[in-house]
Amino acid sequence: MSAPRHAEELIERYLDDLLAPGELEELERLLVADPEVARLFNDKARTDQLIQTHFMKSAAEVSFEFDDAQHARAAEKMRSAYADRITRPKWSWQTVRDHLWGPTGTIVVHVLLLLMLIRLVSYTPLQKEPEYEVLVLEQQNTRLDPLEELPEWDPPPEATPEITVPPEAFAEPAQPPDMEPSAASEPPLDIGSLDIINDVQGVLIMDKLAPGRTDKVRRDALDAHSGGMGRYTEASVVRALEWLKAHQAPDGSWGPNKPAMTGLALLTFLAHGETTSSEPYGQTVEKAIRFMVSQQDEGGRYCTINQPGSYAHAIAAYAVSEAYGMTRIPSLKPVMEKSIQVILDGQQSGGGWDYDYKKTARRDTSVAGWQVQALKAAWIAGAENKGLHDAIEKAAADIKSAQDAESGRFFYTDGKSHKTDGITAVAVLSLQLAGHGTTREVRAGLDAISSTRCDWDKPPDWPLYAWYYITQAKFHQGGHSWTRWNNQFARAFVRNQNEDGSWTSPGAKSDNTHGNEVHLGPVYSTTLAALTLQVYYRHLPTYKSLAVAPAETPGAQDLKVEVL
Repeated sequence: MSAPRHAEELIERYLDDLLAPGELEELERLLVADPEVARLFNDKARTDQLIQTHFMKSAAEVSFEFDDAQHARAAEKMRSAYADRITRPKWSWQTVRDHLWGPTGTIVVHVLLLLMLIRLVSYTPLQKEPEYEVLVLEQQNTRLDPLEELPEWDPPPEATPEITVPPEAFAEPAQPPDMEPSAASEPPLDIGSLDIINDVQGVLIMDKLAPGRTDKVRRDALDAHSGGMGRYTEASVVRALEWLKAHQAPDGSWGPNKPAMTGLALLTFLAHGETTSSEPYGQTVEKAIRFMVSQQDEGGRYCTINQPGSYAHAIAAYAVSEAYGMTRIPSLKPVMEKSIQVILDGQQSGGGWDYDYKKTARRDTSVAGWQVQALKAAWIAGAENKGLHDAIEKAAADIKSAQDAESGRFFYTDGKSHKTDGITAVAVLSLQLAGHGTTREVRAGLDAISSTRCDWDKPPDWPLYAWYYITQAKFHQGGHSWTRWNNQFARAFVRNQNEDGSWTSPGAKSDNTHGNEVHLGPVYSTTLAALTLQVYYRHLPTYKSLAVAPAETPGAQDLKVEVL
């Protein structure tokens, strides 16, 4: 990159409050050493007033010393003018007087005098126009209807003890035992056939089923929803994809807990519109899909029994469903439907889920969030599992029952458990995905998290996990709440990305209470951070109403796709 262009980019990042400490020192050196850079800084600051109006809290100021006294005086004059431009009103009596003073002002005054004389000579009284009275009313915010009180929950004598965070949800489980297929079982899946017809249909299918994941629409979505941050967030996403590509294992997986981490990584590539036919990441995606297929056992599970594997399985099912929806690889459909059937069979009678899909009195909002995401992705992709739609509706009813009527927040498990911003966002997003985004429960939940902040130095429990859900919930909400949140989280994520393209959970900078996410490793942090930054275009199809019929699988010679 040329020196002038590099200096210009540093100035733009400084005006957008995105400079790292090292970059700020570099910009200061350039301002001292090169008068052209100082003049460029002054020009950029004057033409960037819109950004300053919205985002800067005070006048930008750079502190440095000069060897050249004349250069120092010029730079000081530039700084004073720049600070005065921000703090001083655009039009003041002083500016009007300055513009009217001199020859130009004299001409204007004479013209006005002539017009006044003409007006006096040719004056005729005007007929009085009818007068109108305009009454301006200030709109009042209507309070939500009070929610009904929830009945007290009486746990059974041997109920599962309360766990406030997903314990080892992403830890490496034991490998399932080898199983010999019985004579009546289905023939083994031919993994080698995964790329059949994908090169032919990939672009067509992806354009219909995931309209936000083509290059053009992705750029349009960034322009429409990112508030100008897209040029920075998209660069961060690409750096994360490069890091994931470089750290993929030879068998196509990422770890620890390979089904979960590989599922998250695959979702990250798919969200960017990358399939097996993509030029930069096609092999990476294909290897990941092959690994996911190879890890499913005969019963359709991605986790072993007696493990808190409902997280890992749902993430894997989610990834496989999106992969089938975007590629239409025929061999993936039975893999998707078998994994979804595990979720359907593990749903409790009340509509919730527990660890390892146990049918106990304990239900879990955090666990339900991943199940709903997987079910909705499968619905969009065209899964034909019986009862899929009803399961999503039952899940919505279960989540609504876990809301605190007074605060609008949602419980982690029951009325005796915590109700954090993150858990509330999990519930809100799940209801939005289920087609209940305009209900009073969602409105109350969004109101409860309206003041949440994305503070990297003072993170909440499980920060990246919470921000992943909060960002999606607020994006779907839109309006001023989304604008405020977007201005916070996008800057925080871009500024705290590691130089190699990965992310480290902000819990690493905090105490042990807030550090309970760090042990899951960089793949977990990097994928959740990248998925969060992809919110501008990632979920355009997922948020559609359930009333829309799922897409049908095209025949061998039929490329027609039913549009959602």
